Amino acid sequence: MKAFLAALLLLQGAVVAASPWVGPGDARLRTDVELLRAHGYILGPVDAWPLPWSQINRGIERARTDGALPPHIAAAVSRLEREAEYAGQKTRFMVRAMGTNDAALVRTFDRVARNQGEVTASASHDLGRLHVTWGGTWQSDGSPDQEATRHKNGFSPDPSYVALRLGDNWAAYGGWIDNWWGAGQDGAMLFSTSARPMPKVGFRRLEPFTIDAPVLRWLGPTTFDFFVAIANEKRDFDNPAMIGMRFAFQPTPYFEIGLNRGIQICGSGRPCDARTIGKALIGFGDFDNTGTLDEPGNQLAGFDMSYRRPIGDTGQILKLTFATTAEDADNILIEQFARQIGAGISGPVGKDGALLDAGFEYLDSQAAKFLGSLMGSKAYPGSTYNNFIYTDGWTYGRRPVGHSLDGDARAITVYSALTDSRNRRWYVSGRNIVLNLHSIPSYRISKSREEVAVFEGGVNWPTKFGDIKASARLQQNAPDTPDTNPTLVQGEIGWTTRF
Repeated sequence: MKAFLAALLLLQGAVVAASPWVGPGDARLRTDVELLRAHGYILGPVDAWPLPWSQINRGIERARTDGALPPHIAAAVSRLEREAEYAGQKTRFMVRAMGTNDAALVRTFDRVARNQGEVTASASHDLGRLHVTWGGTWQSDGSPDQEATRHKNGFSPDPSYVALRLGDNWAAYGGWIDNWWGAGQDGAMLFSTSARPMPKVGFRRLEPFTIDAPVLRWLGPTTFDFFVAIANEKRDFDNPAMIGMRFAFQPTPYFEIGLNRGIQICGSGRPCDARTIGKALIGFGDFDNTGTLDEPGNQLAGFDMSYRRPIGDTGQILKLTFATTAEDADNILIEQFARQIGAGISGPVGKDGALLDAGFEYLDSQAAKFLGSLMGSKAYPGSTYNNFIYTDGWTYGRRPVGHSLDGDARAITVYSALTDSRNRRWYVSGRNIVLNLHSIPSYRISKSREEVAVFEGGVNWPTKFGDIKASARLQQNAPDTPDTNPTLVQGEIGWTTRF
């Protein structure tokens, strides 16, 4: 990592450049991006975050040259322009403080506190082709009532990272960066913000490109991201590497597909030579899925799809999403899938630019045949996010790196969010969650099967002193309460200022 960062500093160019991307954590911004994507202004895949500013800025330019825009689209463009203007400053600073009496059970795309107290401060500088963000996050000790909150607390250097532009549209990067791969609102199946970001180095495309070759050009605008992260902690095999690869494309104006792969490999006491890494990357048949301790690593793979398009002449857009991640198996055909399905609408309310985003999302993270156990398919309890070699599983700080509810869970969420004409975002949601369907000992969120209901409401209120976010949650039942059915009232407040 030190050598990589030093190399980036030496390679700094002289071209002025803005912040390379915007990370996950702002649901209001994401709704605006998806609106412009559905109307054809933003081109290329938008379901993986961080999302490059160059891609968003092109969309803003297209929208501004398209004449008079409907009020809700014009409002979304104005909000994105303000964010882009801030991201384009050569030097900028951010301070965030969050507090809650009890951390939320579900970690959504919108930023929530991982523990009872959380403070972040950072500074960002654009130095020609080199972008530098430095800072850190302090996180308080976890709750004695939630096992998943008790690990990897204290100080972490996130969101510190460096990114070097290579040519016009590629970047090499290294540091502590959050990833969210997939169109889900309540979680992502392979990489989400459930766990704190690991130190990583990577290489990615900034603005989508088209492959100018027969057949492949039909893929449409395409993006690619590859990184190697280190889970720097004491565990079954200390400090293993986690490799992430994503290839996403937009074959039609309204449809996009992302192909994802994750590999857990190396670590203290495990082989980490070129042959082992090569077999893991090939990951086919006997190269990787031997069913023995000779396997090079833990493999996960999957894909996600989203479909967004305007419907009728009311300005509404329809959103359909699907995501799955699969565990490896001792044969050629992958057969153990977890899945996430969503549907929703987004569009204007009134004539003053207010924007409504509403829908539902269903999660079944128990591994099963592709159609799922609810359709009568064979299930594999305890498989998702677990591995017979890496027994601590697909985790960092004992929290799932994928969906925050871990494997072997089911959940259905109904949500609605209104961004009003003053850019305040009001939201409500209801969730029914079943944790640890079969009381599997390896399940990390609850040692016992629990059915939990959560009702939540809140607001993100922009002021001249920063954004204030406040929410309240009413939760019926909780993890690890097999003999009781407690009712929990949770409140959360946060403040973010940037200058």
